[in-house]
Amino acid sequence: MPISLALTVSSIWATFNFGPIGKPSRAALECAELREFVIQEEVEGRSEWGKYRDLVTQFDGLAENSNQRPALVESMAMSIVEVLGHDLTIYKEMSRFPSCIKMERREQLPNIISETESAINFLNGSEDINGDFFDPNLGTWNTGYYSEFISALDYLKGETSATAGA
Repeated sequence: MPISLALTVSSIWATFNFGPIGKPSRAALECAELREFVIQEEVEGRSEWGKYRDLVTQFDGLAENSNQRPALVESMAMSIVEVLGHDLTIYKEMSRFPSCIKMERREQLPNIISETESAINFLNGSEDINGDFFDPNLGTWNTGYYSEFISALDYLKGETSATAGA
């Protein structure tokens, strides 16, 4: 009797954790759903990133003393906040499923979330960096900032993505 009870409990546990024969486990389903979520969120983020890079190209074409620079800097800031918002949504969702994340990336995730939140807060004007607040009226922008779109799929276990450049 104890042996059959142990086998029954083991079978139920194995079915719950690994799924019935021929079906993916719960963990595999969660990782597949996370991958799908990242892909969907990146479609929107990549679109916003393209708009941001177009603004950067316009900015590069302006003279240093152009009176259009502050307005364009403001537009770039708001555009990149949209992109970072998508990134943050992805990173937070990824943090809910650490078993789906590559081990070397898993340790980086809390810091990436914090840095992304800080960048958004800085560009919204609600947080300083080294005592300085973002001021679009200065008309300056680091045009190399977020010059390449890197997929968060590279953080996930399993299939790797092709990192897309600008």
